Order: sequence, then C-alpha cells, then structure tokens
Amino acid sequence: MARLNTLQRNIVASVKRAKSIHGHLGPFLVLGVRISIAGMEKLGIEKNDGKLRVEAEMPYIIPYTCTLDGIQATTQCTFGNQKLVFKESSSPTVSVKFSLKDKNNQVVVSVKNEILHNLIDRLKEAKGDEKVQNELALTVATMPEENLFYIKVK
Repeated sequence: MARLNTLQRNIVASVKRAKSIHGHLGPFLVLGVRISIAGMEKLGIEKNDGKLRVEAEMPYIIPYTCTLDGIQATTQCTFGNQKLVFKESSSPTVSVKFSLKDKNNQVVVSVKNEILHNLIDRLKEAKGDEKVQNELALTVATMPEENLFYIKVK
C-alpha cells in the first residue's frame, strides 16, 4: 500500500475530526475540510495559533452549511470563539476568506460552480443514500485542489 503524503494525512485526520463533530460523512463536510487546508496552506500556517480568522459565505441551507462544520473542525475557528463569521448568500456559491489577525494578507477560496452543481444534483438523485454520500465525500477528498477551487491570494 502506498504511503500517504503530509497533505493526504492532514485531510484524513481533519475529515475524521469533522465527521465526529458533524455526525456523518458527506461531500460538503469534506469541502469544508479541503477549503480550510487550502486556505491555511496559502497563508503559510499549518495549525491555528489563535490568529486565524475565517469568513464563510454560502446559502443558509443544508447541505451548504455542512461546510461550516468542516471549517470549524479543521481551523479551530468557531462561532463560539468568534473567529468564524457566517454571511448568507442568496446564490448557490461557497466562498471562504482566511486572514491572519495583525497581518494584511488574505486568501479567498471559492468552490467552482460546476463542482457545487454536480454535488447538489448527485445528492438529490441519491435521496439520502449513505453509500452515495460517502462516495461523493471520497471524491471531494481525493480530487486535485485546482479542480475544486478558485484561490485568490491578496
């Protein structure tokens, strides 16, 4: 069996943590993990030392909001510690801004629209089938970052 690289190990550990918080595995939960890992990596941090701030914008409906649990589990930015801010979007988009307190650099990670539409369509077809949800989650976990996101470093 091939050994996992650091990124893969980070994804696996974060998905396990997120699943335990969220209660089940699904593609939007994994999107939150992947978004967070990408944003933190682009900011040059491996773990949150308390300076990370996250602003997430998406529709306030399931499954979009499942992304928030993946973000919280991965970044340790939560609603409770007020380091995660949610902005409701009226359009079906997911965009997350990462910034460091005391620094001007920011990273915005946006999920590509075709990925969102595909996931929503497949979840509707699956009608709650856990096997399909798990397969979609694995697809999101293993998909190359450049296929999932647009990333802007400011």
